[in-house]
Amino acid sequence: MRRTKKFTALVMAAAMALTLAGCSDSGTASTTAANTEKAASAETTAAGTAAAETTAAAAMWPEKDVTVIVPASAGGGTDIFARAVTDYLQRSTGKTFTVVNVDAGSGMVGFEQCRNAKPDGSTIMFWHTGFYVTNASGQYEHNPNTAFSPLVMFRGEGDDAKQVFVVKGDSPINNMNDLIEAAKAAPGTITYGCSVGGSAQLVAEMIMQAGDVDIRLVDAASQTDKITGVAGGNITVSAITYGGAVQYVESGDLKIIGVVDKEGTDEYQSASEQGLENCYWTQELCVFGPAGLDEDLCKAINEVFAGMNDDETLINTLTTSKMLKKALDYDASMSVFADYEKTVGEAASKVDWN
Repeated sequence: MRRTKKFTALVMAAAMALTLAGCSDSGTASTTAANTEKAASAETTAAGTAAAETTAAAAMWPEKDVTVIVPASAGGGTDIFARAVTDYLQRSTGKTFTVVNVDAGSGMVGFEQCRNAKPDGSTIMFWHTGFYVTNASGQYEHNPNTAFSPLVMFRGEGDDAKQVFVVKGDSPINNMNDLIEAAKAAPGTITYGCSVGGSAQLVAEMIMQAGDVDIRLVDAASQTDKITGVAGGNITVSAITYGGAVQYVESGDLKIIGVVDKEGTDEYQSASEQGLENCYWTQELCVFGPAGLDEDLCKAINEVFAGMNDDETLINTLTTSKMLKKALDYDASMSVFADYEKTVGEAASKVDWN
């Protein structure tokens, strides 16, 4: 907004200078100086307005210390991201944010703690869009968009946020077609690590449908479980974040055979690009609160989160962790939350979850 106002003011100044071209040099200089001052004033006003909005949001939330529920074990991607962001929130608001890992029941105990919390902004939950699959598959009966208050949607920056399919480093499987051929050659021997009823199962079902093969599902809820299972040879293949996979690929413990997202990276093709049509999924991290949060409070919470986009300390931390993400504003977040509910509902209806 600031750049637009500044640009408009400069265009107006240029147009006025041309109109007064027949006037004396002193008149032109006076006009130009006046418009330059006007442009600077407009930019200062815009900056003041933005600062005032952020201050107002921070004054509204949080009023007291906040419990941050992460329905997964410590050390996974969601947990690392949540802890980095809550450090920013604590620094920027002066309140205490306590991260609590509640992974019992594949995270559902954590879901319920958030859902049943008092709707006053003192409890929030970091999770991901696989939440919609958990609901659509029947594993969790409460709709994320109605039984909770969607607050913030994050959008990954660059390749680090993408998910990739990984196998053990010394596996003979080098790409997605090798995986399909291995599954056809020995039915029932290929295992896929995922949280049953979640987005990872939806992706596994997509692979089976695209390759016309059967793959045995093995429960692995967190990214840590998936990495440990695949690297240890107990799971054939699973999907984790690209940023989380890099160090294990470099050490030789894991091998990337494809990208889960529709578009691959410079180095790795996506499953879709390798010929497995309609086999792709983009999983974003997001924040929920209990149902019943006042909309103004929801917007205030979102506004405080938005400040992370300009915090150099957090940006450096997330970049180093290969988890750089931006917080979408309230309207954009609500639009994406609605899209996931619709898209997942349609895709999940074609899957046999039993």
